[in-house]
Amino acid sequence: MLPAAAPRFLGWRMVFAGFVAQFVYSSMSFSAFGVFVTPLEREFDTSRATLSSAFGLSLLAMGAFAPVLGRWIDRGSLRRIMLAGVVMASAGTCLLAWATALWQLGVIFCTLVAFGTALFGPLPSMALVANWFVRKRGIALGVTVAGATIGGAFAPVLAAFLIDEFGWRSALLALGLGALAIAAPVFALGVVGRPAEVGQGPDGDAAPGGPASHAGASGRAYATAELLRDRNFLLLALGMALIFTSPIVSMLHLVPFAEGLGFSRQEAAFVFTPVALCSLLGKLAFGAVSDRIDPRHALRFAVLLLGAGWLVLLAGPGYRELLFAGALLGLGIGAVAPLYGVLVGRYFRREAFGQVMGLGGLLTLPIIAGANPAAGWLYDATGAYRAGFVLELACLAAAGLLVSALRLEAPPGVSPAGAAPRASGEGAGEMSTRTGPPVLGVTSEGEAS
Repeated sequence: MLPAAAPRFLGWRMVFAGFVAQFVYSSMSFSAFGVFVTPLEREFDTSRATLSSAFGLSLLAMGAFAPVLGRWIDRGSLRRIMLAGVVMASAGTCLLAWATALWQLGVIFCTLVAFGTALFGPLPSMALVANWFVRKRGIALGVTVAGATIGGAFAPVLAAFLIDEFGWRSALLALGLGALAIAAPVFALGVVGRPAEVGQGPDGDAAPGGPASHAGASGRAYATAELLRDRNFLLLALGMALIFTSPIVSMLHLVPFAEGLGFSRQEAAFVFTPVALCSLLGKLAFGAVSDRIDPRHALRFAVLLLGAGWLVLLAGPGYRELLFAGALLGLGIGAVAPLYGVLVGRYFRREAFGQVMGLGGLLTLPIIAGANPAAGWLYDATGAYRAGFVLELACLAAAGLLVSALRLEAPPGVSPAGAAPRASGEGAGEMSTRTGPPVLGVTSEGEAS
């Protein structure tokens, strides 16, 4: 009698679900938002700073919610969380189409849309994939966050077309209903939060025991005070917050900036095409590389790419230079998302991935929420984007210093000298037998150079 075939590893199905989540999240919350700025300014006779503040308030709400969401992710059913999120966000986006006052836009966007997208966006989708991978976590996260890139290329062009042909209200209705039709079936039928729930292990390895409930890891959380005392946690959270101001500001202000240079809405929206294509390349390439080298080096290079993009924009570019700047920004933006997940997953316990990223989001809330209002206020005060772009360069310089101060152990599969591979299991934090973050006991010999 032939032995029963081993069940097919479901991890790559989770990568597809995460990809869809990132695609829909990007389309609904970030990339298409900038295309609506000019029509909303005209419709409600408001300023760019006011609209930017609404976006900042939504980030503020999501950041304040992040620690709670992180606990839910680590302890609860990711399928139910993500499904509830897409229903909320889709309903909110459709309701925006019927708004008759600016305050209604703000309330709906900062509640239903913001909280809904948070429930299925970057934090839950990356935690889902991190639960299923260790040795190939970099490339798996790279493919996952590539969904945001595809959404970033697709949504602005589609939204611009819909606005020009049918108006901004119909465009919002189409985005809301489309998101529900795409994501809800994938989340409902495809998401399995943890490999132990179906008797599997990360990377397709044999599970240590039988199937477990989704609450099986609830005892593995860090104490909040323990994380807040950890040097690497603070450096990583603050450094990544400063880096993430670049995609946040560019997603909202790049289209209005290009329109201010005299280009049409369609031409301005097309700038996101090189952003998206190069972001896709950056996510896949940097995700794969981060499985083999010290991810800090890759993150430093990403910061340089972002800085180069802002410098090109400061030079007052023509259309070709504008597209080149978009390509540079895209490469940098694409790199940082998987690298952040790799660093968190490698340094901290896999079961606490949501908690670590959620608490980091709350800690860096003022930086993330203030980025777009600051850029909008500087534009309104000076009539140009120069001061806001210079501020982005300052944020990146500070982030580079913080990242350079990180102390991490050698990555799985790489010796401290970066030469010969070694056997790998979990990340540095997961391999450790210590109950606290590894940095508390890292010596200079174990530090990655």
